[in-house]
Amino acid sequence: MDSGKKLNILIADDEEGLRFSLASIIEMEGHEVQTAEDGRQALELVRCNSFDVAFFDIRMPAMNGVDAFKEIKKISPETIVVMMTAYAMNDLIKESVKEGAFACISKPFEIEDVLNTVKEIASKPVALVVSRDAALQAALHPMLKSYGYIAVTDPDSDKAFSYALRRRPSLIFADLSQCNKDFISRIKNALPDFEGLVTVGDSSLAFDGIKHIEKPVSKLSFTSLLCKNIRKKVAIISGDTINSNNLKLSVVAKGYDASYYQSAENFFKFPDWIVYDIIIADSIEASDQEFLYKKIKETAARAKFIALADFENSISPNLREKISYLQKSSDYQALFKLMEDDL
Repeated sequence: MDSGKKLNILIADDEEGLRFSLASIIEMEGHEVQTAEDGRQALELVRCNSFDVAFFDIRMPAMNGVDAFKEIKKISPETIVVMMTAYAMNDLIKESVKEGAFACISKPFEIEDVLNTVKEIASKPVALVVSRDAALQAALHPMLKSYGYIAVTDPDSDKAFSYALRRRPSLIFADLSQCNKDFISRIKNALPDFEGLVTVGDSSLAFDGIKHIEKPVSKLSFTSLLCKNIRKKVAIISGDTINSNNLKLSVVAKGYDASYYQSAENFFKFPDWIVYDIIIADSIEASDQEFLYKKIKETAARAKFIALADFENSISPNLREKISYLQKSSDYQALFKLMEDDL
């Protein structure tokens, strides 16, 4: 899915003014938008339409956003859901994340936050898992997410085929215990140049010329099979939220998978931080630069460390001969060149 992909979006919120103003702004970006005033109305729209993304207010009359989300997963499991809330509803927020919500945005929010979320969804590659096997889904989804994919599941072969034609996912995992030869043939005929089809299951059922992995899927088999499809992962660490959002979007548009952290402390709380190929420290204190560099080299020596600073003397003197660094600029070409060197 490229950054210019136009999405079909649903907004469900009981605040009429917010609902329509948000819809108008997103439509100005070229996306198709429909609105619902509560969870039940949203479900009716989902039954009659194919939505790529749904924004749900957590607190709505008749049916709250989390309950509506659970029902939508049954009707349209490929729809990516973003929750919105103006309340400290920690239990519902945790539940929505557990159920697979893409993100949770706090109200009042800046419109730019919503647009950036839409841009991020539109720019990330999608992997479609065609399977009813809960164990297979549980294995694949976190691995796909860790490598920058949005993982969606549709156990219905016909619906999955329609989704594949409409959204052109980067990868399709077809569970051979469910997907028959007809599904494989339909994908190959409809998308003759598609190279992302992967069958999963009994190797005796595998097809010549199609990538295959056996169950249970291990991270080693997943990584070695898909190494050519995996995008380089970039971490951006900065307290400057606005500039970092712009940098993140530029990095994603360049073909990288990027994540943003407000501090080194938050970065190291991420359990799989060692998977990053490039770590960009943007305008952080010299002592934090040294802390980051030391810990990264001790644990993830392969990662490339780049520091951005307003002035050269903002770079730790102890690191100037060890790291790559640049003075900040609105022109990211020098940064991209530095990122691509030796990768």
